[in-house]
Amino acid sequence: MAVITGSEFALSIDDKDGVVVSYTPQVTSVEVTYNPTQEVFETLSGPVYKTTVREYEVAVEMLADWGETGGICEALEAAFDTDPDAPLDFTVTGTVGAVVTTVTGKVFPKVPAAGGTGNEVTTASFTLVGDVNTALTVATA
Repeated sequence: MAVITGSEFALSIDDKDGVVVSYTPQVTSVEVTYNPTQEVFETLSGPVYKTTVREYEVAVEMLADWGETGGICEALEAAFDTDPDAPLDFTVTGTVGAVVTTVTGKVFPKVPAAGGTGNEVTTASFTLVGDVNTALTVATA
């Protein structure tokens, strides 16, 4: 299982008018987890390995932006209400030293939890499941 952490997160959502809006919330943590399913087939010449499903997910922890104009929490809720099976484009960018790694793919919308405790900063945590029909792309610069 490969885990890629990032400091920047962008999610593109088509609104109901066909306009693509890119959201870049204030994230405290973003993690892309890649967990492919690999099967082993026994043949006369020995085992053969075949990756059958390329599963991934994106875990996001951010400052909650419910009620804010252009907030991602309400945009995710609207995308889920409109079509929970329509994948959304995402980009995660992380920097280690001088190396910048960018991960792109597609995830399905999910409604983030709302709420928090008294005088603390309200955060939102959610995990978006990747679309296995779209390959996860990793690029370094």
